[in-house]
Amino acid sequence: MTAVHIAGAGMVRFGKYDPAVTFEKLAVEAARNALRDAGAHRRDIEAVFVGHVFGGPVAGQRVATELGLGGRPVSNHENYCASGATALREAWMAIRAGLCDVALVIGAEKMTDRIKGGVTPDANDLDAQQGYVMTAGHALSARRYMHDHGATREQIAMVAVKNHAHSRHNPYAQYQRPVTLDEVVNARRIADPLGLLDCSPISDGAAAAVVCSATGLKRLGLPTDRPEVRAIGLVSGTLRAGLGDINEEDISRRAGLQAYDMAGIAPEDIDLVEMHDCFTIAEIVRLEGLGLVPKGQGAAWTAQGRTSIGGALPVNPSGGLLSRGHPVGATGMAQVCELYWQLTGQAGQRQVDGARLGLAYCKGGTVSGTDGASVTTVVMSS
Repeated sequence: MTAVHIAGAGMVRFGKYDPAVTFEKLAVEAARNALRDAGAHRRDIEAVFVGHVFGGPVAGQRVATELGLGGRPVSNHENYCASGATALREAWMAIRAGLCDVALVIGAEKMTDRIKGGVTPDANDLDAQQGYVMTAGHALSARRYMHDHGATREQIAMVAVKNHAHSRHNPYAQYQRPVTLDEVVNARRIADPLGLLDCSPISDGAAAAVVCSATGLKRLGLPTDRPEVRAIGLVSGTLRAGLGDINEEDISRRAGLQAYDMAGIAPEDIDLVEMHDCFTIAEIVRLEGLGLVPKGQGAAWTAQGRTSIGGALPVNPSGGLLSRGHPVGATGMAQVCELYWQLTGQAGQRQVDGARLGLAYCKGGTVSGTDGASVTTVVMSS
């Protein structure tokens, strides 16, 4: 199969933008940054893939038109938080199939003028009808994890402390200041035991990448050693009966195995992880589900610094969703941008030494009666 490379990456800073800054403006700026980084022109782009959740009908076509890419094949991809990575997967498959050599992938979202309060499942979903918001589910997850594994509230809170420490050095992060353990533990309670700083914020933002085959890289005049997208796993939740284990994370296990098998690697080969830490506890249980951390030890690993930059397995050197921000459709591509910068040695003070193989994980949405809606796992190598 044709190898697929990231030729260039671009973002806008995540945050809360004025209503005058539209979805299209955010997406266009990120795309132009990626095109500039790759040395690509509009004429080079053969297809456009756009991930978003709240962008509205044909959002990708609206963005492509503003970019001067009208007439190209444009597709829109919605898999909740995994939307951006799902768009990348579609571009990856198109290039591997020989349908194009140079594609533009964009993940974008404008949430602050659309979302008020907690994010809920679809109104027709049984969980939503019972008022089961995302925060409640993760609060139950944290309580169960603490009970089952003897983890402390402080250990779980250390995920936020770590990720905010990392984000100080990320110019694209929504929050760029460290927080203390006391600040996290004593923050306004949202769903016990989780407080405000255990939860990712409502954000606006966009991230993009130019994706190429070897032929596409040659066309752009680039060397063939650009980071390669080795694998992209995509799985959905399976039906569950009975009470089960809220922290089993079988969906993460299946997504991880799919990517590991496709890339021909083992979990211990991974040098760094961009993890979907929508809540502090989510980072912990998903790392365990992927087989990257032994079950029941994720909280302790965090508190011991093993998932910090300089530790055994750096997780979220970008700052993650907790501090980089979480514009849901953009998150998957923001993770890909971070892996690209890490694997090309462009991450500055948040650089992971010796980074050669990275994994990005996104879990998007819930469906009542299943263990999740969608999970993507992206494996990239230098």
